[in-house]
Amino acid sequence: MKEETVQRILSATRELLVEGGVHGLTVEGVSGRSGVAKTTIYRRYRSKDDLALAVLLQMVQDVVAVPELDDTRSELVAFVHGAVRVLGSTIMGRVMQGLVSDFAADPELGRAFREQIVARRMAEVRRLVERGTARGDLRPGLDEEMVHDLLFGPVYYRLLLSGAPLDEGLAERVVDAVMPWLTGAGSAEAVRSSH
Repeated sequence: MKEETVQRILSATRELLVEGGVHGLTVEGVSGRSGVAKTTIYRRYRSKDDLALAVLLQMVQDVVAVPELDDTRSELVAFVHGAVRVLGSTIMGRVMQGLVSDFAADPELGRAFREQIVARRMAEVRRLVERGTARGDLRPGLDEEMVHDLLFGPVYYRLLLSGAPLDEGLAERVVDAVMPWLTGAGSAEAVRSSH
């Protein structure tokens, strides 16, 4: 499939997601909006969920990379803030809300989300942790998966469950809550040795 055709399909998908969310998205609608035959769309995307996932993947590429700021806290804040901004102020948040139950019901879709989107964010967490450890900002031996969960868990909890706002200062509050553990200042060993 030509790149131009893919872009027409994804652009139409994005427009329809803005208008009606995941539940209002149909392959027929994408076909009508993009001018691309349904059979052509189905050759690359097996369902409307695959289309929504492709749009998410395209959007997440803009969020993942964090420039080197020579300060691990600032880099982590920038990283989390990118997710907060995109989830709170673009269609990505609405798409995630619409897809989350489908991830549980459709193991293949859930696996695709983890492999294509979560894995990219995990790779960036790994890079930031390695850079922060090399600088001496973070303690060695951190569980990178736990770092990821601690940084992004509160963001997704607000988006998907509590409904609390994804406000401007959220990234800083999350990172500041996690930093004592990341640096070792909040570890049980550090607390014991201070007594």
